[in-house]
Parts: sequence; C-alpha cells; structure tokens
Amino acid sequence: MSIRKVLVIVSEAEEDNACLRMAFAIAEQHKAQVAALYVKPVVAVYSDGMGFDMTPSIIEAQQSYLDSASRKAEEATKAQAAKAQCQIEWRCEEGDEQLVAASHAHYADLVLATPDTARDLMFVAGVPVIAVPAQTPPQSPKSILVAWNGSRESARAVRDAMDFLSSADQVIVAVIDPPAGSQTGEDIAGLIASHGGKVDVREMLSGGQNIGSLLLREAKANGVSMIVMGGYGHSRFREWVLGGVTDQILSDAGLPVLLSH
Repeated sequence: MSIRKVLVIVSEAEEDNACLRMAFAIAEQHKAQVAALYVKPVVAVYSDGMGFDMTPSIIEAQQSYLDSASRKAEEATKAQAAKAQCQIEWRCEEGDEQLVAASHAHYADLVLATPDTARDLMFVAGVPVIAVPAQTPPQSPKSILVAWNGSRESARAVRDAMDFLSSADQVIVAVIDPPAGSQTGEDIAGLIASHGGKVDVREMLSGGQNIGSLLLREAKANGVSMIVMGGYGHSRFREWVLGGVTDQILSDAGLPVLLSH
C-alpha cells in the first residue's frame, strides 16, 4: 500500500495533538497529503413529554458553544500545522463522529485517531487505522512488532502496513502458541523480507499467561515504536485477537497500534 493521503480525526482543540505530530512525520517520509477532520456534534433538541420543550435561546446557546469549539479546534490544528511547516486540508462536518469519520476514511490511505476513537472506527473505516496515544513522539515508526496468527485479519494488517514494514530498521513477527509444525511465522517474515523489511521471528508459548501482556512485554523489551495487528479472529488459534487483547493493547501499549479489519 502506498501512502498518499492521511486523514487525522481531531476530537478537540489541542496545542500539541499527538495524531497530528505523527501524521506530519508520516507525510514527510511518504510525501503524503494530510487532511484533518473535526466532527461537530448535532445540537440536542428534546422534550420531556410533560410540556417542557427546549426554548430557542437554549438551542442557540448550544449551537454557539459547538461553533466556538469547532473554531478553536480549527485554529489549534492550523497553528500546529504551521509550526511543523506542513500544509493540511481542514474539514469540519456535523453529525455522528463514527459515521462521518468513516465516510471520509473511505477516501484516504490511512487514518490516525485517538485509541478510543480508533477502537470502533477500524470496523467501519475500510482502511488501516492507527491508534495514537497522547505520548507518541513526532516520528514515523522505525521499529515495529507484528502480532501474527495466520488469520485473514492479521494478513490484511501486514499488507496495510507494508510501507512502514519495508522501511523500518527492525520488524519483529511475534507468534504466540503456533500450531505444531506450523511455519506461519517464517512464511509471513519471508513476504515482509521480499519487500525489503529487516525481519526477525519470535515464537512464544503463552503457558497460560495473558497474551496481551506477552505482546506488550516483547514490544517493550525491543524498543518497538508501533504494533501492527488484525482486528479480530474466529478459530481457537485466533481468539487471542478478539476484543480483550485488542482492548488491552490499545489501553496499555503507550505506543501507536496499526489496526486492520
């Protein structure tokens, strides 16, 4: 996958937005365009069914507050882009954040969002989503751990991340509890290496230990700057990528996680 258009989901006004920091670094490396999307909530209008309806003044006050928040987010985003000397396209649309973000994601190569937003967005984006925690440094990932289990989802994640994998200084393919006699780790390592990746395979037995903790321990021990993993699976060998592990990694990794569904 060639990265030419990067979409960043901006949730609020921040002087130093981690998603934007990483997007600017990726854009510089891959000569990509960056678009920043802010989704403005729809004004809530309600009635209690007992004769109390929201007055026009209350509705106007809500709208004024939301408009002000949107302007502040735009100003902060453009100021950060100017400081980084990166041109961006600002987008603002009203509606449900997941639905609006998904519709814009369909026309991007890559989406960056906070872990909370990325957790749900990956299922509807149709493109890879990088969950970016607040402490992420302003750089494109150079040491990457691939959480590999042979599933369709993890295969999709590897292909979606290939631009990063092929240019990384180090790629670790981590396989937990591989089936006996399986060469699954070596096979995917061969594919990554054929694209120029510097790859090493680590096969580990969980021995009843928490899978998410094992992956995070391996990432920390090797100074990894991004984890690549599929969204979920089905068989017994794949069940470690179901919700619990994904949620744990998104919550505890403290580093970007590229997710594909």
